[in-house]
Amino acid sequence: MTSVTAKGSPVGSAATRRDDVAIVGMACRFPGARNVNQYWRLLNEPRAQFTAVPDARWRTATFLSDNLRDSSAAYTDTMALLPDVGHFDAAHYGIPPRRARSMDPQGRLLIDLAREAIQDAGWEAEGFDREETSVITALTESGYRELSTMQIRMRQLTGGEFGARASDPRWPEAVRAVDGLHGSSVAGLLLNMGPNTVSSVFDLHGESYALDSACSGGLMAVANAVFALRAGRCRIALAGGAQLILAPDLLVGLCRIGAISRSGRCLPFGAEADGFVLGEGAGVLALRPLADALAAGDRVYAVIRGVGTANDGTVQGGMHPQAAGQLRALRRAYRDADLAPEAVGYLEAHGTGTTVGDPVEVGVLRELRGERGAPAFLGAVKAVVGHALNAAGIAGLVKTVLAVHRGVIPPQPDFDLADRSGLDAARLTVPTKPTGWPEPGQPRRAGVSAFGFGGTGVHLVVEEYATAPARPAPDGGPHLLVLSARDRAGLARYARELAHTLADDRPPLAGVADTLARRAPLAERLA
Repeated sequence: MTSVTAKGSPVGSAATRRDDVAIVGMACRFPGARNVNQYWRLLNEPRAQFTAVPDARWRTATFLSDNLRDSSAAYTDTMALLPDVGHFDAAHYGIPPRRARSMDPQGRLLIDLAREAIQDAGWEAEGFDREETSVITALTESGYRELSTMQIRMRQLTGGEFGARASDPRWPEAVRAVDGLHGSSVAGLLLNMGPNTVSSVFDLHGESYALDSACSGGLMAVANAVFALRAGRCRIALAGGAQLILAPDLLVGLCRIGAISRSGRCLPFGAEADGFVLGEGAGVLALRPLADALAAGDRVYAVIRGVGTANDGTVQGGMHPQAAGQLRALRRAYRDADLAPEAVGYLEAHGTGTTVGDPVEVGVLRELRGERGAPAFLGAVKAVVGHALNAAGIAGLVKTVLAVHRGVIPPQPDFDLADRSGLDAARLTVPTKPTGWPEPGQPRRAGVSAFGFGGTGVHLVVEEYATAPARPAPDGGPHLLVLSARDRAGLARYARELAHTLADDRPPLAGVADTLARRAPLAERLA
């Protein structure tokens, strides 16, 4: 179930800048959280979502080894994974089952999240400007292409293309046992088909493309959406990213360079940090110009006020974080926002928990903020959900937007800091419990960083949009909550999730009723 907070008043108390872009809908999946509400609860009671890779993904014993000379082995089997990544309700979207099976599961996940973001924005039943809606997503290889083309590789091995021919007489039988390609398969091999299929399912006619800037990909997709909205190339954008890891290739490769934690923990800025835990996740944001959102009466989670992007340029090796490149992206973001860097009360760091990356990032923040700025809080969500690579920036952005919207900064899991003096010099504090936003009375502002393997960095500056207080309802209810699903089991599951949300988050019932009423009715219904 997606967020069920109320749509806001169209009357705002803050000045509307021409380039401000409103976040009006969000949807996400991260380990331990199937939706935005669950994600927020997880962040405020942070528990690392790290487990051993199940054999349903791959036989981990085959690849687990401490032998550094074994070039196809990993020294850990700990990851942060999403459950049920193969599940997809193709019939709901009118997609033939065979075609759905051929789609990259990352693309299928984006379809579900695009629908939930549209629902969260309150647009599903009333409609929106599909003619001017773009879909911009970050996608990279999940291993699905390799799995889909396995029969082709096996035939190449059989034919001796990579050396000696396979001589075991049972080998041709093994080749035939692996699924081959068919007429619908090619679309599953092309990453652009993720956003393109979202555009097809929801009949959207703006730009639609996938990009890859590695670990900064999700934020880069949002940045490109902001640029497109500001330029008038579209009026609405669905932007985000997805990362699944369906084969052991990335785990093995990142172990080969020592980036993965041997201890099975991710401790950004921690004294015992030894790398990150590889993770999965996805998120989609619904964006539109702030002026349009206010005119339509949309609920505004927060405003994207500044965007900064940069690449490291010429560097030796290209694998180590570069302070100059990170600083360039951050300075561009605050220049774009027309704000001093110390204007933000919270910074969501890239925070990989590596002994190389964290000191560079702390040094950059110290140089950016100078010596006399106001104090701020610092966090990094990778401690809880791992490093989701292409979706890592989205994990940090959704967390930060929720913090700005709700006025609470989530804590980091408890750990010992590695460089307390460096953080003190930058006037940065790592919260250990949910903390009310500093400086009440000022707009809540935060910065979010993501730095990609290969040198492309992105920083976004997000700001609260303070709406006028809603007038209280003339009475306390009753309020009609309408639910629907395709089948009875789905309806029961939906009702349980709603009950948990009402009990745990206590959103205003009038707002919940309004949001639910804006969703398209399905066959099974409950009020």
